[in-house]
Amino acid sequence: MQRLPQAEYLGLGRQLARLLGSCLEGASGDVMRELARAYDPSANEARISAEVFLFHKYLLMQACVGVFPESEVDHIVGGLFAALNERASGLEFSSERQQAMEQMWQLRAAQFEQPFSQDRVDFLDEGIGPVHWKQTIVRFCQNVREIENPPNIWAGADGPSQAASRSVTAVLDHMVSALGEINRLHFSGAA
Repeated sequence: MQRLPQAEYLGLGRQLARLLGSCLEGASGDVMRELARAYDPSANEARISAEVFLFHKYLLMQACVGVFPESEVDHIVGGLFAALNERASGLEFSSERQQAMEQMWQLRAAQFEQPFSQDRVDFLDEGIGPVHWKQTIVRFCQNVREIENPPNIWAGADGPSQAASRSVTAVLDHMVSALGEINRLHFSGAA
């Protein structure tokens, strides 16, 4: 299969960056910020925002892997990273800051890998019940702040963790739908 021109991957990356931004500014971002505050009322808002961003970026990467042809995923994700760097270029981060941000992304992506994979299996098991993404959401909370005796975020019938679980399902559905349309437009017939 012939590759798209680099400019098209950057264009796709810009579309993905807008999708990521809409998720961060939408209900999912709000629900995850609320959960972080409930988990740790003393959490710094900048830290919460950073963790919400990294969490949604991870979900978007997983959606890309699930939707786009395997041979295209690295190029599409590269386009997203280029688009995000493009947006950050006006912020004039030092090279040390950029390196620290990249290291944090690598760390978070690795931390989410196992919990997300297990939760995905549970999610696909129709008998598991209405609350999904438990391990992934706990990992998100731990990333906001490691607490020696963390609160039971799953206590109660309809707390912030249950709302977060529903939100993760909704935002993944939204991402998969949007990416499916992009896939159809750019890669229909691709193997």
